[in-house]
Amino acid sequence: MAATMEIRWAHKEDERWAATFKLHLVTEFHPPKGLADQVLSEVHEAVTETGQLASDLFGEPRAYAARVAADRIDETHTSGRDLGGATPGERFTNALTLAGFCALVLSVMHWVRDGLWTDVSVASLAGIGALAAGVLAGCLVGALHAAGRVQAARAWAGAAAVAVVAGITALATLPRHGLFALPVPVLVVVSAVVMAGAHKLPDATADRWFTRLRSEGSAQWMQHLDGLLRGPHGIPADQAREHVEEVRSHLASTPGLTAQDEFGDVEIYAARLAGGPRRTQRAQRRTAHLAGIFAAAIVIANLDALRSAEVTSIWFWFGALAVAYSLGYAAMQYRNFRHQR
Repeated sequence: MAATMEIRWAHKEDERWAATFKLHLVTEFHPPKGLADQVLSEVHEAVTETGQLASDLFGEPRAYAARVAADRIDETHTSGRDLGGATPGERFTNALTLAGFCALVLSVMHWVRDGLWTDVSVASLAGIGALAAGVLAGCLVGALHAAGRVQAARAWAGAAAVAVVAGITALATLPRHGLFALPVPVLVVVSAVVMAGAHKLPDATADRWFTRLRSEGSAQWMQHLDGLLRGPHGIPADQAREHVEEVRSHLASTPGLTAQDEFGDVEIYAARLAGGPRRTQRAQRRTAHLAGIFAAAIVIANLDALRSAEVTSIWFWFGALAVAYSLGYAAMQYRNFRHQR
């Protein structure tokens, strides 16, 4: 199979068409690995044989991406993934990898700014420990939400908030006199190990940590359906309850059958209910909301530095660029959501 980077398009129009097609297929429909390259190889073969443009043969690239997704992405692939196309295990490993990367960057910055050694105090031990626990709890939240375990995700979100508040309080109120000195490269190594370990952890292994045990009971099946619709598929709670009530009413009219017997695998059934054109709109809405939360967190994290640092300081401009990027990204995602609507 020819990879996209190996394809040489005869016309710039076809090259732009291929880039647009792949962008929409990958970002909106999250195909299995290799499908986008396979389709583009087939398109390249067709345009080479006929001498026509890809737009003449296959139409508008975004519409063709939707047709490819409908025809060639199996429901067993989409059923275990959330609106962003990730499995619970991928959510966990990606979040933990990002957390390790952020810790690595902060450790290196601390090394460059303050030198090789750092004083460890009661405040830093308790505060950083609590913040680390809060970050780990936050990584669990995304994975549990993607697995449809909404109540557990809310519980861990509460635990993450408590841990962060406790960490900030500890840093602000506990004694700051040094207990011992720690080489900053130790923090760099620990952060790098966390990042590399999370990146190397197989997503399938992490998936098993968050996937519920199969149950034949109709009550558990319907509870899981409700969680899947509200969690990974982003359907509002009232609509999810309506779907569950339809299943309950149907089972009441056909005694002797279980939900598993009548409707099959709960993940596939939830994916069928959540499919259609509104799925892309829900994905854009969720992305816009998360981008807004991310921007608010970046602004809060850098507010004190922007107020206290000199305008000529590199740290001032580092914080300013981070704030500008996060706000711009949030504005772009909100604009995309409005356009999609």
